[in-house]
Amino acid sequence: MRSLTLPNKISLSRILFILPLVFCITQVQHNDSYRYACLFIMMLIALSDVLDGYLARKRNEITKLGTYLDPFADKIVIITAYIMLSSERVWPEPRFPVWIPALIVCNDFILILGTIALLYFTGKVNCQPVIIGKISTCLQVTAIIFVIVGNHVPYFVLIVLWWLTAILTSLSGIYYIYRGVRQL
Repeated sequence: MRSLTLPNKISLSRILFILPLVFCITQVQHNDSYRYACLFIMMLIALSDVLDGYLARKRNEITKLGTYLDPFADKIVIITAYIMLSSERVWPEPRFPVWIPALIVCNDFILILGTIALLYFTGKVNCQPVIIGKISTCLQVTAIIFVIVGNHVPYFVLIVLWWLTAILTSLSGIYYIYRGVRQL
């Protein structure tokens, strides 16, 4: 089965890393050393994201499944982490302000609805990532990592990173909407 290439298996592994990440996040309030387990898992997730894209291009294994699976894996990991890391009940300080996960969830929801609409009306979608989307995703993951190790990061650095992430996420979303409207 050509669709289940090594890069696609790596993308699937990112989704499987969500469960141990959630478990570790929920344990930090009881034992702060779980922060480092969270950090390790997020670093694995970030590296796997880079690796699957690299291998897909290098091995000429870019598949239709992979063009949907890779961004889906990114979105589900990012949304889960942002929601968990903004919860007072689950995560100690520093936490994401609630408006940041709300922005990311709304942005991704709109993009998913747009993708479905494009598929319905045109039968195809251009899923090629653009540089602003890649930068946005990179900032989102960086912000997650900084919150996880937030007890070692000055708070003003977190605030600057959060605002940069919010601005680039918004700009990326606007660009993808513009590109989708042009496809119609």
